[in-house]
Amino acid sequence: MEPTQLQGEVVVTWPAFDIDDPLTGRLLTDAGLTVRLEPKLGPRTPSELREILGDAVGVIASTDPFDQSVFESSPHLRVIARTGVGADSIDVAAAAAAGVVITTTPGANEETVADHTLALMLSLVRRIGEHDQSVREQRWDRAGALTPGDMVGATVGLVGSGVIGRAVIRRVRAFGSRVLVCDPALTTPDPGTELCALDDLLASSDVISIHVPLLDGTRGLIGARELALMKPTAVLVNASRGHIVDEDALIDALQRGEIAAAALDVFAEEPPFGSTLLDLPNVVLTPHVGGLSTRSIVEMTRRATASVLEVLGQ
Repeated sequence: MEPTQLQGEVVVTWPAFDIDDPLTGRLLTDAGLTVRLEPKLGPRTPSELREILGDAVGVIASTDPFDQSVFESSPHLRVIARTGVGADSIDVAAAAAAGVVITTTPGANEETVADHTLALMLSLVRRIGEHDQSVREQRWDRAGALTPGDMVGATVGLVGSGVIGRAVIRRVRAFGSRVLVCDPALTTPDPGTELCALDDLLASSDVISIHVPLLDGTRGLIGARELALMKPTAVLVNASRGHIVDEDALIDALQRGEIAAAALDVFAEEPPFGSTLLDLPNVVLTPHVGGLSTRSIVEMTRRATASVLEVLGQ
C-alpha cells in the first residue's frame, strides 16, 4: 500500500537547506509536499515574513520574527521547525493560540557552541585578533602592549550552567582554571566549580561567559552597573543571545577601558552592520555561527525536516 501523501507547501528560511538531499528536500517532496526556499540572509521584518509565508503549512525556520500578526495572516500554518534550540524569535503564546506546533533540535549543536565559546575565550586571552591586525600592519609587537594572558590560573565565570554551560566547564577545567558559576537553578555546584552570586562572579572573574536563555528576566542582564563591577583586565564572551548584554553599555565600557575586551557571536540586531562594535580593536566578532559546523548543520536540518513530516502526518 502506498503511504499517505501529504499536501501543502513548506517554506524553508534556513539557509543551509539542501533541496536535493534525500533526507531533507527530497524527503519532503517524496511525501507530496512542495518546498520553497526563502533563506534568511539578513534582517527580516514580520511584514516581510507574512508576505513570504503565504499559504504555507510548515516552515523550516532560521531566526525569523514570528509575531502574532504572522500567525493571523497564515491560517494554514501547522508547524515551525526551528534549526537550533532557541525559540525567542517566536511568539510562543500566539503560536499556541493558533494551533501551531514549534519544534527545535536539542542535542544537535550544544557541543559545537561550547567549542566556539572556548575559541572566543582563547582569542581574547591570547589577543589573537589584535596580533593578527598588528602583523598585517607590519608591526612585530611580541612583548609590549599586546602581551597576551593565560587560561592557566585564570578565573572563568559562567553566567548560566545549562547543557552548553556544562560543556564549556568541561573544556575550561582542562586548563586548570578556577570556575565560578552563577545559576539560580543550581543548589549544588558541579564538580570543580564554585557557585556564587552574579555580582561576586563579575568582580572576581578574568573571563566571563554568558550561557543563559533570553527571557524577560535575562534581557539586559549585563548592563552598565554589571560591567562596572568587572575588572579592567577582564574580558566578556557572549555566544548566547544578543539582548542579554546592553550593547550601548558594553561599547561605552570598552571605549572607556572599564573592561579589556569582548567577543560576541550574537547581537541585538543581526547583522550588526553600522554598530560601533565593528570599529573597536578590542572586540572579536563572529556572525552567529557558534552552533554551526559541518556536522551540526546536517544534524539540525535533518531533525527539523523529520519534525515537519511528523507534525503534518498526524
